[in-house]
Amino acid sequence: MKSALNARLLSAAELVRQDATFADIGTDHAYLPLFLLDAGRISYAYCCDINEGPLDSARRNAEERGRADKLSFILTDGATVLAGRGITDYAICGMGGELIADIIDRAPHLRDGGVNLILQPMSRQEKLRTYLASSGFKIITESYSLDAGKYYVCMQTVFDGKGREISDLEAIVGSPDSRFVGDECRRAYLQGKLRSLSRAHAGKLEAGTDTAAEAELIDSLKAYLGKRE
Repeated sequence: MKSALNARLLSAAELVRQDATFADIGTDHAYLPLFLLDAGRISYAYCCDINEGPLDSARRNAEERGRADKLSFILTDGATVLAGRGITDYAICGMGGELIADIIDRAPHLRDGGVNLILQPMSRQEKLRTYLASSGFKIITESYSLDAGKYYVCMQTVFDGKGREISDLEAIVGSPDSRFVGDECRRAYLQGKLRSLSRAHAGKLEAGTDTAAEAELIDSLKAYLGKRE
């Protein structure tokens, strides 16, 4: 029986390179590595999770599909223990942007030349983009998807050592040097960000808080979206 993926995880799978040795951080049921094995995209995968329960589910799924010999299951809270295993592609999906940044920060080997990071933050996407830029990571591709009524972004990232500061607008919309996949979903995603910023701005106005910076960012995002009409 071949595995299938929802749209959110499929956008991550499409950023994994052919013949990669793969690690899935926060693997849950190992849906992503099993799909990649079935597709012939990867040769071996390390399934990592902070909880034993998801790893047990991953093991069962691998055994049911006859793939247990192509997977290792590791109980860990990040990627640090994976150093020196020859892993070329890492997926860190299904958690907040600040936690993803912390996982990367604690694993220096993710800065090795040629390592491909596939990152899918569920929240705090702006914090993650800011961290990546300041820490010398370049976002090559941003892939947007719609899954169960929600919009998601998945980032393909490599370390180039060129740390830089980015604007608040770039932290939301992404680098102009990135390749964007899924234009309609990206526009809807950014419109959602605009609505969220506008609600927060209105709340601060009611509370009598200075909102000049927020207002400027909202105007910049509106202008950016207007240019894309």
